[in-house]
Amino acid sequence: MVMDLNDVKIVNPWWQDPSAIDLDPYLQEILGKPYYFNNPIKEALDFKKGHTYILRGARQVGKTTLIKEMIRRAIQGEGIAAKNCLFLSCEAFKDYSDLQHILADWLSDRRDVPTRIFLDEITFVDQWQRALLWMINAGLLKNTTTVISGSNARDLKRMGERFPGRHVKEISIYPLSVGEYRDLKCFKSKDGRTLLKIYMSVGGFPHAIRDYHEFGTISDETYETYANWVFGDAYRFELTRELLTHILFRVYDTLASQVTYQRLIEKSPVKSHETAAAYVEHLELAFLCKILHCYDQEKDMAAPRKARKIYFIDPLLYQLAGGFLRGIRNTHAWWMEQLSDSIQRGNLFESIVINQLARENDRIYYWYSSNLKKEVDVLIREGEDMKLFEIKSKKEGIKSILGHEVQVITPESFIEKL
Repeated sequence: MVMDLNDVKIVNPWWQDPSAIDLDPYLQEILGKPYYFNNPIKEALDFKKGHTYILRGARQVGKTTLIKEMIRRAIQGEGIAAKNCLFLSCEAFKDYSDLQHILADWLSDRRDVPTRIFLDEITFVDQWQRALLWMINAGLLKNTTTVISGSNARDLKRMGERFPGRHVKEISIYPLSVGEYRDLKCFKSKDGRTLLKIYMSVGGFPHAIRDYHEFGTISDETYETYANWVFGDAYRFELTRELLTHILFRVYDTLASQVTYQRLIEKSPVKSHETAAAYVEHLELAFLCKILHCYDQEKDMAAPRKARKIYFIDPLLYQLAGGFLRGIRNTHAWWMEQLSDSIQRGNLFESIVINQLARENDRIYYWYSSNLKKEVDVLIREGEDMKLFEIKSKKEGIKSILGHEVQVITPESFIEKL
């Protein structure tokens, strides 16, 4: 059965009553709460007619809530008629033709007025690009600002190339960083050292922060919510729960270590490094992990054949992979025990720093030389410039590698920059 506009009205109640956006469950859950994060992204975006904005990021990171805030802002702050704001949750669509039918029907009598279309989790729609390309070629989107969200980069990459002449801007949405904790009312009175300690135990996903504020812990129900998302998304790409679980275990176990795919599948039912590579690639495309490749100085690029380092994007995912998926009771209490170990704490700090730097720099690597017996945790290329960093628990003497001074990042220096 093809969805029609009568079905769509249910999820767009502001068509009948513009004030209904204030009663949206996503907004009701977060607005005015001490753990509400007023994401500056929505204020920085200059919505223009004929432009498309892609919100990329992991599931459960707050993309839908951000979209609902954008709809509220359009209706109440930008003078866009409520009936001209369309929200669609794309998980409900059968295929691209179903989506195309709804969009064309809704836009049929709105060609000459400013409209906003918000398509949430569009990567659930098979071949969704065909629907949008048809709309563009038919001239139906010339007065429309389109906002798309997606949680898997497989179908979001190179959209600008797929839609030549179309103005496309990609925006990455991440779990909150340690520095962004300062923007939450519930953490306003905390100093930097305390914020880092809390962040290591909670991370930046909204539901985990909510749990910590309300209960002082993270509930196993919240861990289960995130686990269901991780496995549900993998199932869409025909990846098995058993093999993915083992890969997640191994990413947890090899934190801060250089790993080959062969090492990653040790003590697991994964039979080949090709399979391991496919599963790790999925984790990266689903915005679950950051892969740090070794830098090849001669080619000035990543060395794909060398060992890599794999970091989950958020401390919560280490808790999920290390405790919850192993069936440990009271996962958060178990995680707090793990953080009492200085080595585990140091490795997690390295992950936090790497993820922060990766958000700010496209060309980020680590480097090592087996011949020279030297290595450096982070190498960043900025044009012709090169910056090198070591991540340590304590300040150490400055050294030089590849002709560049190595800066040391400690918890204290990291906190100072928050």
